[in-house]
Amino acid sequence: MPTVSFSNIDGTSHQKPNPGGIRQVYVAIARDIQGVWPKEADITAGEITTLPVMVTGKKFAEYECPDGTVDASSQQSGDPGYMSYKHMINFSLAGYSKELIAELQKHRNAGSVFIVEQNDGTFSVVGSSDNPIYLKSDFKTGKKGSDKRGFDLKGEQDGQMWDLVPLKETLISQIQLLPQV
Repeated sequence: MPTVSFSNIDGTSHQKPNPGGIRQVYVAIARDIQGVWPKEADITAGEITTLPVMVTGKKFAEYECPDGTVDASSQQSGDPGYMSYKHMINFSLAGYSKELIAELQKHRNAGSVFIVEQNDGTFSVVGSSDNPIYLKSDFKTGKKGSDKRGFDLKGEQDGQMWDLVPLKETLISQIQLLPQV
């Protein structure tokens, strides 16, 4: 996606809200996506314009996280001529149960692709099926009753071809999600 020349742009958010934070987290195991998604051909005018084709019967899961515990980010790095992006996601899951343990075991040596809804309603894709995010978890019991007890999860993947890219708004309602429990 070569850029021919620069364009004028207002990056000040002057008189516009610009809230940080994440509302929703959707996740799919990369192998549950057929082929490569997203790929460069899926990005038009700065947004992803197609949804992944899922393996038959597979869907995205929704993780409900405590308020203020999800962060998705990216970082461009590399010397001129060798630049790429790193995608990162961090989130927490409160509590301790056999269901949480079983869910987190699914991430062991299995890369994932995330779709996150930012607090302004924009959905972004973190990772890709050919360069997925591998999560590492950290569990803490807390030392006393008011301490946080649960899992902190972090994942990153270097070598992405593009920054975190928004998903076209008209596609959001078509994301295939597992039914709520």
